[in-house]
Amino acid sequence: MSVLQTQHLAIGFREVRAPELVVAKDLNLSVARGELICLLGPNGVGKSTLLRTFAGIQKPLAGRLLLSGKDITQLAPRQLAQRLSMVLTERPNLGLLNGYALVALGRQPHTDWLGRLTRYDEAIIRWAVDVVDAADFAERPVMTLSDGQRQKLLIARALAQEPDLILMDEPTAFLDLPRRAEIMGLLRQLAAETGRAIILSTHDLDLALRSADKLWLMSNGQVHVGTPEDLVLNGAFETAFAGEGIIFDRASGTFSVRTPDRGVIAVHGQGDLQTWTRRALQRVGYTVTTNGTSPKASIELAGDAFRPIWHLCCDGKLTQHNSIGDLLTALAAHAKQGVL
Repeated sequence: MSVLQTQHLAIGFREVRAPELVVAKDLNLSVARGELICLLGPNGVGKSTLLRTFAGIQKPLAGRLLLSGKDITQLAPRQLAQRLSMVLTERPNLGLLNGYALVALGRQPHTDWLGRLTRYDEAIIRWAVDVVDAADFAERPVMTLSDGQRQKLLIARALAQEPDLILMDEPTAFLDLPRRAEIMGLLRQLAAETGRAIILSTHDLDLALRSADKLWLMSNGQVHVGTPEDLVLNGAFETAFAGEGIIFDRASGTFSVRTPDRGVIAVHGQGDLQTWTRRALQRVGYTVTTNGTSPKASIELAGDAFRPIWHLCCDGKLTQHNSIGDLLTALAAHAKQGVL
């Protein structure tokens, strides 16, 4: 049985005395236990609307939404909270609450009306803290912690609910690159080891490609579903982000910002020196050929990683450069003179 299943689901907004605003419709999606799903798409396409609908915060416009086989509209709030947890983008104001107390809030759907914790509840709280590697700072006030530490505790709180499904809205939004990679790796591990399904929205396209079991790519009122590799090969990424000023390189699986076309430069050389020279030239708008000639300019790589040398031939003149920065400055000067 799927943890989450939609049947001809339509999502959007219904206002009094106003026509319905349909964001997406006829969605037939499913999530299995242990899957990490990354929800991607351009800004304003409806990712948060879809997550809010899954969480029961927003009612579907049409169709059915089943959570562990139960229609979500038929579940009482307590029943829903026992099956589903959500981690939002907003940073909550938690005052002097410490990490353990924050994680303990996840047990609320399972406690009695006084909120008393049993030994089992306390064991689950300790497990959740340990499994996200937060024991070293869980006794400190949450307000004193870094964004990465706070996010780990919010994930632990979601785990403490013992849900079938965890929904996350931009969980890496405030984190630096190492912490983003750490959190994505942690989520992938948790999905696989605990058997819980995790759906997260993200703008971190590179990490999503490397981490997700499946991608849900929202575009033009539809959701394209597949493994990251399938959505790369069938061209879904180029189509979805075509109007965002982003270029997706299918060969390398990387995204770059669209830049002015400055022409073709031939680069001759091998290894890391060639790779990073090519990336630098592409970043400023040049198309690079590594196995041909260019009518405008060519670069011959020499030396080694410790003492690299770039020989630039442009307009019949040969110059030598000792760094990529120096090379780009020379190319900019030639472009200003109208040679490139």
